Amino acid sequence: MQLNYTINTFQTVMETTEKNMEHKILEAAEKLFIEQGFTKTTTGQIAKSAGCNQALVHYYYRTKDNLFEKIFEKKIRFMLTHFLTINSAELSFEEKITRMIAAHLDFLKQNSHLVPFLLNEMVSNPERLKAVIVKIQDYPKSFLLQLSADLNKEIEKGTIRQISPIDLLLTIISLNVFAFWAKPILVTALNISDKEFQQILEHRKQEITETVLSRLKK
Repeated sequence: MQLNYTINTFQTVMETTEKNMEHKILEAAEKLFIEQGFTKTTTGQIAKSAGCNQALVHYYYRTKDNLFEKIFEKKIRFMLTHFLTINSAELSFEEKITRMIAAHLDFLKQNSHLVPFLLNEMVSNPERLKAVIVKIQDYPKSFLLQLSADLNKEIEKGTIRQISPIDLLLTIISLNVFAFWAKPILVTALNISDKEFQQILEHRKQEITETVLSRLKK
């Protein structure tokens, strides 16, 4: 009895330790990818930053590409899952759009370095990003189906103009992303502090929401 308890406790401790190390490796890889790019980051650097040896990085994730896919699949899945939750909630159409814009902007605020990193990856190695998207393509499809259904209901009621879900999404994404893309220029040219930039983002959230909703109306 005591032996079984000891063995089970040992296994639990080992499993927890392994999960913690996997998480540390993921965090280290994400930080290095964003700071210096995928190409310049090595598994040796990731191991050193995570506080383990290089063999453990290969043991858990095998290759640097697998690490990249794991990190950004998780982030994209998180964002899309949140959008799906908003879309399935009992909210008015305007409230859904308002929350969708806010959720996307808040996600970008929490992951502000992702914008320049992903733009660079799209130029340098678009196939790597495609590999991530292919793995989770059911999520954006589900989201687009729900958004399309909501749009069609409002179009039939005559409350909004004819618009495709793709056009609406591209408008929201481009308006939200631009502030983060332009941040280095704004901060340098206008001597804006980080606190001031956060205030700008909160104001942008309202401006973007009003812009999108007003453009949807007939």
